[in-house]
Amino acid sequence: DFKQFRSAMQNVEKSMVKTGKKMQSVGKSMSTYMTAPLLALGAASVKTFSDFEQEMLKVKAVSGATEQQFSKLTESAKRLGASTRFAASEVSTLQLNYSKLGFAPEEINKVTEATLDLALATGEDLAESATVAASTLRGFGLDASEMGSVVDVMAKSFSSSALDLEKFKTSMGTLAPVAKNAGVSLEKATSFLSILTDRGVDASTAGSGLRNMFLDLSAKGLTLEDALNKINSSSNKNATALELFGKRGATVASIMAENSAEAKTLELSYINSAGAAKGMAEIMDSGLNGSMLRLKSATESMAISFGEVMAPAVSSLAGLLSGVAEVFGALSSEVRTGIVVIVGIVAAIGPLLLLLGSLLT
Repeated sequence: DFKQFRSAMQNVEKSMVKTGKKMQSVGKSMSTYMTAPLLALGAASVKTFSDFEQEMLKVKAVSGATEQQFSKLTESAKRLGASTRFAASEVSTLQLNYSKLGFAPEEINKVTEATLDLALATGEDLAESATVAASTLRGFGLDASEMGSVVDVMAKSFSSSALDLEKFKTSMGTLAPVAKNAGVSLEKATSFLSILTDRGVDASTAGSGLRNMFLDLSAKGLTLEDALNKINSSSNKNATALELFGKRGATVASIMAENSAEAKTLELSYINSAGAAKGMAEIMDSGLNGSMLRLKSATESMAISFGEVMAPAVSSLAGLLSGVAEVFGALSSEVRTGIVVIVGIVAAIGPLLLLLGSLLT
């Protein structure tokens, strides 16, 4: 029965057309809402990983890290980028700054997290925090493993006196080497600076004044305590301070003599400041802004992970295209022209068929 057969075939054809249209619709939707976003995500991930990798290679080049050391630095940057508000790219830049400051790869790993805590606790610039913390550590001849103590003292002093990062940098840069040679600890030196800045002495004068005091005491063979007691017990404190330290240090010496008890209290608080930077950092990070920044850095870390997986394929494709480009470049101009013409014709076939198909239907 050909009539019944034709009818059945027509129904099959209609069903196939209907199914085809549905498949087209699904394909279009998937391309728009899945394929295109996934391709964009892949491209963004590769770019993010590429930028991070390039920054880490700078760290490797400047620090002279071995493969094992470089692996540890990279893992540290990824870990801190995923767990703090500072993105992995920011951590890698911090590592590069420390490399330029002469820190060895092992030292960089010891000081990085403490520096992040300092920057977050004080709200200061990350690179500047690293510079000041590094110069203070070196100025007092401390080991990289003691960076936690350094940033704790800094954070505590910034929250309990008029000191801030800029004042600390200005004054401690002058004071630290001389204080170290005089046997004065970071905690004691910082307590002196806190006293002076609280009383309106500018940072440069405070640092140079204390430096001159320590130098004069060394020349006279006196201890600081002896000198301050001598000033306090004098009937003319200004004259005694001038006699001991001259015009360069008399003002600073007078202030220190009158506030030696408070300086001692501050020194004890700085000695017992362990965990101050991290505690302040946690408070600063507890709000919505902190959550948003942590989300941002975690997103970057995820993109780096995706990009790292795709990197070998991208590298292989780049190598393949590079090889093709080299072969194409070695051909004669006539052959290259012929290839371009053929490619142009092939590219035009699709639109031409589409146009003919439209005319026919």
